[in-house]
Amino acid sequence: MYQVTVDYAKQNLDELCDLATKETEGVGILHRDRVYRLITQEEWESLMETAMLMQVPDLLQQVEIARQEYQAGETFSMEQIFG
Repeated sequence: MYQVTVDYAKQNLDELCDLATKETEGVGILHRDRVYRLITQEEWESLMETAMLMQVPDLLQQVEIARQEYQAGETFSMEQIFG
């Protein structure tokens, strides 16, 4: 995890924005004993989507059932459904 002080971040924001696109966890900015995270908009949207999906009851069970149905050939192609 890449981490810098808030003073460094103020002076090097362009560099840190570029780095945030390369670092999966973003860039940590330390200010008054707390760490704040600089991430891209895309990363933020991905995190929010994951958080919303994790609220779906039994999501992993539904995915596993769908996987088993696919492997057993119990699914239809888009062409079969929509012609």
